[in-house]
Amino acid sequence: MAIVLSEDERTELAARAQWPDRRRAERARIVLACADGMSNMGAARSLGVAVKTVAKWRRRFAAEGMAGLDDACRMGRPKADLVLDDAERAQLTRWARRAKTAQFLALRSKIVLRCAEGGTNRQAAADLGIDESTVERWRARFIAHRLDGLRDEPRPGRPPSIQPDQIEEVIVATLQTSPGLDTHWTRAAMARRTGLSESTIGRIWKRFDLKPHLRNELRDALAGSGDARSAPDPAAAGSPAARPPGDGVRP
Repeated sequence: MAIVLSEDERTELAARAQWPDRRRAERARIVLACADGMSNMGAARSLGVAVKTVAKWRRRFAAEGMAGLDDACRMGRPKADLVLDDAERAQLTRWARRAKTAQFLALRSKIVLRCAEGGTNRQAAADLGIDESTVERWRARFIAHRLDGLRDEPRPGRPPSIQPDQIEEVIVATLQTSPGLDTHWTRAAMARRTGLSESTIGRIWKRFDLKPHLRNELRDALAGSGDARSAPDPAAAGSPAARPPGDGVRP
């Protein structure tokens, strides 16, 4: 739906766009963008908001005019106040903005920051373009556990049975030892040595690209260990192959 503004409306919206109340200023900027002919998606990209948020305030303004941008009535039941101290706000802001932050943690941080501005879970969900139940969950988790509540909970079930030192033992044994003369490690032999299962040995070898059955690769891995120099020197042994032509033993 097209948005057409009068001069008075445009002037009022331009003033509101500079208000310190971020949410109300954002609504004014959305309507101005729509009035300039932008699509919902184009306005969302330009303003850095969700498409659903643009569509919502476009409809509200088209139906009610300037009054549609005000919080005439609160949507939903107000929840417990969420108040941040300076350190929490700084950390949440870093998580929400840092490019390398896992996306799930960035979203949870944005949820908490938005909830700290006030309003209901439904309003926060509409502003962020997410489901209300998602806001409810992470708001409650933060109030109960603060910053630690935004991290993933430990998964149910028994802890991992393979410890780092066991993995190290397999790697070291594979690279630096052998089960016997002129033989290489097999899954069964390594399993007997370490007490791990053959499938676990196979996963470790695959994870670290270990191939004990390929002797050349094993020798490369053992470079400098002395194994490659263990063969006798033909010249030292007096081998005929080491003597120059014609240097045979005379009768």
